[in-house]
Amino acid sequence: MKRYLASFAALLTAVLLACGCSQVTDELPDSYYETDTDIISEAETFPSDTVPTTTDTSVSSDTSIYISAVSLPDETSDASAETTSASETPIPETVTTVSETESSAETTAKSETEFVPGTLPTQAAQTAPQITVVTIPTAAETSAAAQTQTEAYYPQSGYYPLNFSRQKGMWVSYLEFDRIMRGASEAEFTEALNACFDNISALGCNTVYFQARVYGDAYYDSSLFPKGDRLTGDYDPLKIAVKSAHDRGLSIHAWINPMRLMTDSQMKSYPENYKIGQWYNDASKNGTYIVNSSGRWYLNPAYAETVSLICDGIREILTAYDVDGIQIDDYFYPTTDASFDSAAYSAGGTSLGLADWRRENVTKMVKQMYETVHSANPKAVFGISPQGNTDNNYNDLYADIYTWCSTSGCCDYICPQVYFGFENTAQPYAETVDKWSKLITAPDIQLVIGLAAYKSGTSDKYAGSGSNEWVASSDVLARQRDLTEIYGAGYAFFRYDSLFVPDPSAASAVNAELDNLRK
Repeated sequence: MKRYLASFAALLTAVLLACGCSQVTDELPDSYYETDTDIISEAETFPSDTVPTTTDTSVSSDTSIYISAVSLPDETSDASAETTSASETPIPETVTTVSETESSAETTAKSETEFVPGTLPTQAAQTAPQITVVTIPTAAETSAAAQTQTEAYYPQSGYYPLNFSRQKGMWVSYLEFDRIMRGASEAEFTEALNACFDNISALGCNTVYFQARVYGDAYYDSSLFPKGDRLTGDYDPLKIAVKSAHDRGLSIHAWINPMRLMTDSQMKSYPENYKIGQWYNDASKNGTYIVNSSGRWYLNPAYAETVSLICDGIREILTAYDVDGIQIDDYFYPTTDASFDSAAYSAGGTSLGLADWRRENVTKMVKQMYETVHSANPKAVFGISPQGNTDNNYNDLYADIYTWCSTSGCCDYICPQVYFGFENTAQPYAETVDKWSKLITAPDIQLVIGLAAYKSGTSDKYAGSGSNEWVASSDVLARQRDLTEIYGAGYAFFRYDSLFVPDPSAASAVNAELDNLRK
């Protein structure tokens, strides 16, 4: 193991030294936002080596102010990526002592410490790098851990959220629902979900991000949103998921898409007993509160009423279910087209440029969601999973990740989708993680790195000269996970089926990757 880590450190250093390469430009994918698998291909280009300031929001977005900094990646990212030279953001070259004798119980005690929002110093972990050997617990150990955690986190006064100082997460998305939920009875769904959570726990994960809202719908009992179309039976998936997770000592965060709604054809049949259906059929709201962009509808965050609906949905989940947190992902403004919200922008009387105004709208929404989570349950956590590419976030989605990472009251953890390999030409994984680590200056924000399990065994056409990395190497994810330990960051795999129900063409490579993750 020590030899492996030493080799990894040497490789990492070599990659970073090679990053000052020539500019690579890839065209944007045909579908900016969605594909059949809901994975957006990343078109990665070299952006500027600077980062926008966050202190002056009065400056026009058309002439963004920048200061020197670093770069990153994404889940289904879309537009051009950014990079910075390795000399600006050196990765720690020295790995401290590796304990190969540390027991599973000791490892669990260290990694599964309860996280209390507002108390975790994130930067301190970076200055004291330490890698520990992860040992996969046995079924008996997992059961015992779950019992201990249940006793510790379920006081008689009510539910006490279960969260960890270092998240080791797994996304369970609506794409999994096609396999385990559609057409399934309650018993069949429960059995399939239990099997998923058993595998997640055995892999050493401690947190599940369970998709509760996808397209303005609900995979739980809701009075605000209609039932999701994957749910064909008469049962409550989120209720089952919460029990299944907690029985195994797993934290569970309800994952929602705040702004994204259904396609144009689907919206035509959206039930009118819900606000979104009423807005769709109201000429004064259709095109303002909700807007069609390239055939899909979105809530417009420029209006207090739409943000209130989003937050009411969060409160509904937290008051009805013992979830441990809420997570939102990277679907913010779907377009840079000024017509999307021209009416609201004109009526607002703002002196801000359009881009700065949109970023302000999204940040106000984020802060209101954070406040909603903590007013409903002060011990629950609110997380954001933005794209890995900082330029895309800031300039294309109007997601001001610089403010969110540096300001308390925006989120408890941020989980950038760093869906790039070490050899990615425009967005090398190591540099990107380093950049995100440096962006977090607020002392109460956790860093969790999203990892692209879906790329294992596949060619990455947007990675430049590193396009074959995920095919040629069977330990990319394992090395990426290990690097997060140097920064004291957590990690999360996107997504469950990519690891445990892979495409047959990639199954051999994925199984080899799993073997390395279990070491």
